[in-house]
Amino acid sequence: MRKLMWFALPFGAGCALCQYVLPSGLWLWTAAGVLALGLTSLLLRGKRRRVVRLAAVGCAMGILWFSGYAVLHLTPAEKLVGTEHIFELELTDYPEETSSGARCQARLAGLRGKVIFYGARDLLDLEPGNRIVAQSSGYSAAALAGEESSYYISQGVFLRLYGKGGLLSASRGNAGNWRYLPARLSHWLRERIDSLYSPRAGGLIAALLTGERDGLDPQSYTDLSESGLFHITAVSGLHCGFLIALLGVLVFRRQKLTAFLGYPVLLFYMVMVGCTPSVVRSCIMAGFVLLAPLAGREGDAPTSLSAALLVNLLANPLAIASVSLQLSFAAVAGLLLFAPGIYEILRGLWPEELPDTAEKLLNFLLSVVAASLGVMVTCAPLNAVYFNTLALASPLSNVLVLWMAPALFGCALVITALGGLFPALAGLALVPEWLARYLLWAAHMTAKIPGHSVYFTRPAVAAWLAGTYVLLGLCLLVKERQWKWGAALALSAACLLAVKAGPRMQVRDDRLTAVAVDVGQGAATLFHSGGKTALVDCGSLNSSRAAGEAVAVTMDQYGWDRLDYIVLTHYHEDHAGGLPWLLARVEAEQIFLPQLLDSDQGDLQQETLELAARYGAAVRYIESPRAAALGDAVLNVYPPVTEGGGNEVGLTILCTAGDYDFLVTGDMNDSTEKKLVARYELPDIEVLLVGHHGSKYSTSEELLEAVTPEVGVISVGQNTFGHPTQEAMDRMTEAGMTIRRTDEEGNILIQVGY
Repeated sequence: MRKLMWFALPFGAGCALCQYVLPSGLWLWTAAGVLALGLTSLLLRGKRRRVVRLAAVGCAMGILWFSGYAVLHLTPAEKLVGTEHIFELELTDYPEETSSGARCQARLAGLRGKVIFYGARDLLDLEPGNRIVAQSSGYSAAALAGEESSYYISQGVFLRLYGKGGLLSASRGNAGNWRYLPARLSHWLRERIDSLYSPRAGGLIAALLTGERDGLDPQSYTDLSESGLFHITAVSGLHCGFLIALLGVLVFRRQKLTAFLGYPVLLFYMVMVGCTPSVVRSCIMAGFVLLAPLAGREGDAPTSLSAALLVNLLANPLAIASVSLQLSFAAVAGLLLFAPGIYEILRGLWPEELPDTAEKLLNFLLSVVAASLGVMVTCAPLNAVYFNTLALASPLSNVLVLWMAPALFGCALVITALGGLFPALAGLALVPEWLARYLLWAAHMTAKIPGHSVYFTRPAVAAWLAGTYVLLGLCLLVKERQWKWGAALALSAACLLAVKAGPRMQVRDDRLTAVAVDVGQGAATLFHSGGKTALVDCGSLNSSRAAGEAVAVTMDQYGWDRLDYIVLTHYHEDHAGGLPWLLARVEAEQIFLPQLLDSDQGDLQQETLELAARYGAAVRYIESPRAAALGDAVLNVYPPVTEGGGNEVGLTILCTAGDYDFLVTGDMNDSTEKKLVARYELPDIEVLLVGHHGSKYSTSEELLEAVTPEVGVISVGQNTFGHPTQEAMDRMTEAGMTIRRTDEEGNILIQVGY
């Protein structure tokens, strides 16, 4: 059976070479070269000959499979990019609401794989199996925000379609087909969760049972991530183990019956939660464990892990780029390779003979800690690359919650189903409700511990992680020295403390520092001086979560740990939507807001007020000019100068440091800009945050003539509005301004002395 491992791992390596290293023109040549190298196995004997031969064939097959799959799936989809047609689609899941309408996964006749269709809100009335006809424009699924991305293609989605107007027609299609039963059951389960539990507990329970994280509020999402408990929301081996344990209880622990029924149940559950790489891996490995006793054989973890990798990549070799797949397999590798050794080291620190109860408790605690540390060893580099963080508190948080996680999973699954079928039993929902609340409380408290996480926002932190692996490698080379592990960890901890106490990115506190944070199509600008920090706007149309996290990460880079002021120019998503995610991580003292004049902005204003109350930030409505001290600088905030739509009733911000001025006008148009310069005596400024992301209706000649800016900073990302427009760019060029853009430079840092 180990032969499978020597084939599957090189097969995955071949897929990884195509994904990350080789240009497409070299795929076939590389496969031929690998097979040629495999001929060197003729010079070897015995097991080594078989291993080299299998590895060469596996790697070559991985390259060939990847290239053939790309030709058959990606190439036809890419031919539709940039075109506009009338398409007939069959929905494969329930639509989700978006900020501008709705979206859904679907299948397109003649195209392999899936597509993502973005349409109007009438899409929300449909269900899996329904067929729709819509005029749509094709966009690549292999590129997001103008950059190459594997996010969609690793999930088997090869085209994005954006509908033009409403649906041309919709029909029932195959809505009653049995193939969509798992999707309907998952949707029914989520609806029952929404009706039985509070929003916070329900969001966690939905994530635990189905892997659907959209119901997690920003604070819960952040706490789970910061505490190292986010793995609970990714359906994996932990959940499959819970499900089999629950099944065993229901059949009175009959081992063979559990094994016989368990695999069909796991397969149905795998389809119900969407066949993510982590759950496919888990189900295949669990299948080996369940079916081995029926066949009279013992399960082999390395073989089952290899089989899981091979099945995932045969289904979609592009899944090699999936973060879910990489983290899932790395975690299992850590459990197999390092957790047993770590457990033995920890167990050696305690007396060999203990009372039975104490022995069981100690074994549980040490097993959880060893598993957490083993997973951390293999997953830390991936967390650093993909999430810029490493949760050092994960062993503690896992000890606090893993003892009750199976009970939460089993109770939530059974009681949610029974409560949905028999409303009289809905009162039983209090049990999973309070278990979920405990888990969220434990995550929140762990995330409040100083030093609970390491953020990879500086090169020194990455160097610390690399040095730690060097130390661990040296420990493996040193034989029979029990103190070596303790010495290595102590040295690593000392280095980490030194790195955290060391200087952040070099900015002087006695100067005004301004940072236009790259949040995509939106705006967020930080000002810092004399130990005080202010933020003007925090939002993005690309992702509200990304906007809040981008600001928090930028603050961490410079060592700014709190906000004295938050100013929202107006209540639009691209200027205020990221605030929940930011306040989940960063403390704020005051929030300056405009009075609400446009009823269309009421929901976002109410959300902002609720956030301020939840996090203890004082709200200040700006009805007259207000000056706020920012170290030796001054943050001047002006009220709206007109009435009208949301863009026109926003605040204006002038940050002044000596003779240096930075002006922010939000999204006001040219007519409002004229009223602004007429009402207030604005000085000649050095920097202008260009209005409305470079819209042709903003940054008027009258404004430029009145304030004569030297630099124009455009906060912009991928968008369908044409921002920044050529008209606005021409006006700034004619005014002699230097133009800087976040979509080209990323974060834009400006620091001045005074």
